[in-house]
Amino acid sequence: MNDTQSLSSEDAKLPKHLIDALPRVQLFRDVDQALILPLLQQCNCCELDEGEILISPSQENKHLFIVLSGNLIVHLDGHENQALTCLDPGECVGELSAIDEKLPSAIVKATKKTSLLAIDNDVLLQMTHVSHQIALNLIFILVGNVRFCNQIIANSFEMQSSCLHYATIDALTGLHNRGWMDEMFDREVNRSIMSQQETSIIMIDIDYFKEYNDENGHQAGDQVLRAIGEMLRKPLRPNDMIARYGGEEFMILLPNTTSNSAMSIAERLRKQIEKMDIGKLNDRTLPCITISLGVASNLAIHDLHSIVGQADFALYRAKQQGRNNVASHV
Repeated sequence: MNDTQSLSSEDAKLPKHLIDALPRVQLFRDVDQALILPLLQQCNCCELDEGEILISPSQENKHLFIVLSGNLIVHLDGHENQALTCLDPGECVGELSAIDEKLPSAIVKATKKTSLLAIDNDVLLQMTHVSHQIALNLIFILVGNVRFCNQIIANSFEMQSSCLHYATIDALTGLHNRGWMDEMFDREVNRSIMSQQETSIIMIDIDYFKEYNDENGHQAGDQVLRAIGEMLRKPLRPNDMIARYGGEEFMILLPNTTSNSAMSIAERLRKQIEKMDIGKLNDRTLPCITISLGVASNLAIHDLHSIVGQADFALYRAKQQGRNNVASHV
């Protein structure tokens, strides 16, 4: 603020609290106050009670408001408990809708008794003409708002990505879950049918898992699920897909893989799990575990549901053959 050009309340014929507040106002920073005196005299001051709404998407706004005292919060319609930002004395609000004369995009209301200076959009335009510093300050205010909105968008995308991650990932094993599997496996099967490539599915079930839980505890069972999930994932190719099907069942989709090749992969996985060290729990070495595997392909069938049914039947055959076994649907 230019001290040599500062205003007195007597000269400006404005409320003293407005004169006192001018040095803190973003819009008037480094502005020759004498230049804007006639325009300031055209502005009105207003008071808001706690909870009173200043700006709403349901009503047009033609003013830039400057907070002189008190406090405002900004939130989206329908999200009263999630304030986007708070506005303290010296800060501005309403500049976007005042400039483009479109309906506001947010709700602004007072959190306590608040005093405001209301600058009509025509007066604001005149201010930018008489003072380039005001125009520059307004640009900086708008740039700050754009950056703030960009950060909100970035945070929103990050939150959406996090929600999507937890919506599709099994928290215990870190593998994809059934919902993800239903969508992605179906898409891959349809793609393989169109390209006339054979795709195979391996369905996996942990042998006697209920008994394992009963004898060793559910923490041990969780440790088994995590260990098997990690072991099954390691040898797979980048385009292979694995998901926890539910409970102690897992499913692997192998694009461009014949039933015979899938049988070989399943047998290799069976041997690896059979030899796998589950680790310790409370200083006690946990017993080893085995799995049964059923293999099916889309060579003779044309949808995911049918392939899963065939793989499930093959898994049943593997269990009937004594478990710790691999079986095909044919």
